[in-house]
Order: sequence, then structure tokens, then C-alpha cells
Amino acid sequence: MSNSISFPGDSAPALPSIGLTVPDDWSPLAVAGAVLAAGKKVEQGEFRPNVVVAISRFARGYSLQTAIDAVVGRVESIEGVQELGRDAHEVLGREGFRIEFSYPDPRAGTLMQAVRITVVENGPVADLVQVTATTSGRQATEIWDEIRAIQDSAVTTS
Repeated sequence: MSNSISFPGDSAPALPSIGLTVPDDWSPLAVAGAVLAAGKKVEQGEFRPNVVVAISRFARGYSLQTAIDAVVGRVESIEGVQELGRDAHEVLGREGFRIEFSYPDPRAGTLMQAVRITVVENGPVADLVQVTATTSGRQATEIWDEIRAIQDSAVTTS
């Protein structure tokens, strides 16, 4: 005898639908492992600032604190990282977390990243939603507020 399971289904619900509002000079990107991504239009050869949304599925009960500990651990393991700030921060209208940092990159010089996370309980599972923005240090002086506004615009669409 056999059973049939499917995605989406009762035991494997669909992933949360996420939307971002981006300025006119940003466009969608295809990024491996991402459910949604956008990049700013730049001159050929420049680093392309981007915002990437990824969703990772865990067993029900996966906690925001567990996710925070994992993200902070990854950030702290980056060679030459300089943390710029972290705090509790609403993400998708839920309790969330924000961390911002910079680090040296051999090709792009200094990169700056802003990571926001939240956990969405989804039936029998928990979905970790991570909204990560990346820009060069030079670009950040001009567009960091824009990057944060895009991250702030993240909403669930269904």
C-alpha cells in the first residue's frame, strides 16, 4: 500500500507569498535559492545593489531566537566583519530581528549588508523569511535609506 503526498498540501503547505516595493530604477532579478530578488540599475562594471528574499522551512516550533543565533553566528564568522547595529525589528508585520554589518570583499572592496528575519508559523511547519540587502560601501553612503525602505516594504501578499 502507498500514500500520496504533494506540495503544496496539508503536510507541506505553500510557502508564504512575499511582496516588495522598489523604486523605478530597480528591477527583478533571478537569484539561486531566492523566492524574490531585485537589483538597482547601475553602470556596467559596478556592483549591483540588491535585496534578496529567501525562505527556509523548518519543523513547527522553530523559534525566532534560534534563527537570530544562527544569523549572528554566521555574521560573526565573516573575516574582517564590522557590525553596524542589531535590534528587534518588525518584519512582515511580525516580531523580527535586524542586523547590519560591513566586511571586506576582494572583488568589490567593502560590502555592506542588512539582514532582517522573521519566522512565519505555517500549519505543521515554520518558515524562516530572510530579507537581505547588499551594496558596496561607497554606494551605501547614497542609498542606505533606500535599501532600508525596500526592506521595510516587505509584506505577505496572501
